[in-house]
Amino acid sequence: MKIILTENQIEFIRRYKKIKDLIDEGIDVLSQDTDICDYDFFGFLNEICWQVSDKMEHLNLPTDTVGMIENVHNWVKGNFDTYILEKFEIIMYDSNCNERFDDVDDEEYNLQESDDDDDDKYYSTLKSSLIRRHNVIMEEMDHNITNAISCDEYPDDVDEFKDYILEQVTDAMMFTHNVNNWEWHDVYLLLEDMIGKQIKKTFKSWIRKHC
Repeated sequence: MKIILTENQIEFIRRYKKIKDLIDEGIDVLSQDTDICDYDFFGFLNEICWQVSDKMEHLNLPTDTVGMIENVHNWVKGNFDTYILEKFEIIMYDSNCNERFDDVDDEEYNLQESDDDDDDKYYSTLKSSLIRRHNVIMEEMDHNITNAISCDEYPDDVDEFKDYILEQVTDAMMFTHNVNNWEWHDVYLLLEDMIGKQIKKTFKSWIRKHC
């Protein structure tokens, strides 16, 4: 059987070893982060993606092409996610991190819903809906950061950048991923709790390296 590889796959295969080396370097850097216990796996994975794409010159790839950055992130996520997860779990254990967020079913979060309190029920069901879509949320966050981040935009205002990304992710969740049984502002606020800190961390890291 003849296997035909796409140009994108060929580019990845040629750079496999170097990408893995950059992943290991990124893991070493993050493992020294004093806030390492604040990471969930998907935040950790996305930061590793940025650690690799920040060094695209070592992969002999253009450094100013948004599409190429997204390709590199997809290479990392599609081929090294299990490897990165294993490293992440070791770091969490060695750092005595007792809790971490992951994309699991609502029951594992033991969400408290009150039949007598409509507000509690409203926010509990919204939270569980977002928890089930955690992978999608992280993909939307990463996609929007990749397309928006620039030395010419928001260079001194991390909060403005965070607000913009949160607005884009909220719109995507409401209008593309069917989280539309709740108010836009409530979705925004819960997303801010989930990914606001990661957006700011990614922004500061990228600006420091590139601007």
